[in-house]
Amino acid sequence: MAAVAAAATVVDGCASSDSRAGTTTITNVSERPDPAAARRVVVVGAGLAGLTAAHDLRTAGWEVVVLEARDRVGGRVHTLYGQQDGVALTDGLHAEAGGESIDENHDRIQARLAAYGIATERRQADREAKGLARYKGATTSLAGFASAQGGAVGADYARVDVEVSKLAEQHALDPEHPEQADGAAQLDQQSMSAFLDGLALVPEARFLADEAYTSIYATELDRLSMLFVAQQAAVLAGVPDDASETMRIVGGNSRLPVAMAADLGDALTTGTVVTAIRHDADGVTVVAGDREVHAAHVVLAVPPPPLRSVAFDPPLPAALQAAISGLDLGPATKVITQYQTPFWRAAGQSGFSITDLTYRISWDSADSRPSDAGLLTTFTTADNGLALAALADVDRIASVQAQVEQVYVGGAVQRTGAAATMAWSNEPLTGGGYAAYAPGQLSAFWAPLRDGTGRIHLAGEHMEALAGYMESAVRSGERAAAGIGRP
Repeated sequence: MAAVAAAATVVDGCASSDSRAGTTTITNVSERPDPAAARRVVVVGAGLAGLTAAHDLRTAGWEVVVLEARDRVGGRVHTLYGQQDGVALTDGLHAEAGGESIDENHDRIQARLAAYGIATERRQADREAKGLARYKGATTSLAGFASAQGGAVGADYARVDVEVSKLAEQHALDPEHPEQADGAAQLDQQSMSAFLDGLALVPEARFLADEAYTSIYATELDRLSMLFVAQQAAVLAGVPDDASETMRIVGGNSRLPVAMAADLGDALTTGTVVTAIRHDADGVTVVAGDREVHAAHVVLAVPPPPLRSVAFDPPLPAALQAAISGLDLGPATKVITQYQTPFWRAAGQSGFSITDLTYRISWDSADSRPSDAGLLTTFTTADNGLALAALADVDRIASVQAQVEQVYVGGAVQRTGAAATMAWSNEPLTGGGYAAYAPGQLSAFWAPLRDGTGRIHLAGEHMEALAGYMESAVRSGERAAAGIGRP
């Protein structure tokens, strides 16, 4: 049942108050490109993708100018620190509002951490074995739930993963080029929901599959392309379940983007919104407010939704514009509740749960470190995530806490009154948790996004064969920088 927990923490995220870069101004270049423009690259976005691209480009010999619209760095890697930036958790506590975990095979982010001497901490390994399932008004152990009907529930759920892997093999799917798979267009038109219908799972296994895969991909399964699901299966072929979600960063995941931003120094400017990009065969001009930055290339390391507000002159090629206009990020909403103690541990539980309530998944926010206080995160995606996002923060927290009490009965007496929440679909500079390719989109959007156009290059988790992780963002930044090469 390890794959059930893989549903929980794929969100890729942002930073804390410690992540604020300086208030340096953008290189204020004259109306005509200066001689240095030929050796300059502008990077739009200071999430992990943009920061990685900027570092690699600088190493290659480019002058880099990094423009970030927020007043912090990290994008969707966002650690909430108690008593900072209005976070109501107790001072000294922290939890992840965005990207949560690092897998064993996430070698590129681990290399970046090693370069800065930043350590990782191991998450609890038996989260699912000690997890709970809430289904039709009853709460049971997840292990007991899977063993129901003579083991048919667990067996049927496991069959989903097997059949998805078979699908990738049958279509000879290369994760780097999913649009070239045998019958790619036809497979791309099939939804995950229709695929599950064809498996005729027992109801309890279908519940597990619906909740788990909806959480993994942050979208309703009738709006999820099977070509995309098969691509993810292909890229993870051979990676064991126990290699998934094994680590967090000591002191909070935001420590990595903060360190990378500090290393860039005055090359990075926050609070700067890019509104227009002019481009031709000779270079680019990036417009941010009343300033212009001339450069040889630009890397757009932001998700598609905020890119829709940028005016391009001349307009982008139709296929690339269609991808930016059409690809959305799935809704993802977290609520983090502080308790006096991690009472679930005393009961022999892990804090992991999967439910048919509005919230989909929960886990122990501090299962990778000693903590006298208890922190429980709920993660809710797709339409349920949107429903929670529509509530005011205080109402969202109250609604989720009431549902958690149905699973962890009696836990309410342990609540301290401290809580935090993040609804990524409410963030205009992001627009959601992470990309979800709808039926018909992957085969049409993949190549245009990866190829960019002329001197415009794109980066982000949505453009990597392994999608949706902090690792994905780092890989995409490396790929974008490698594509530009040396000056």
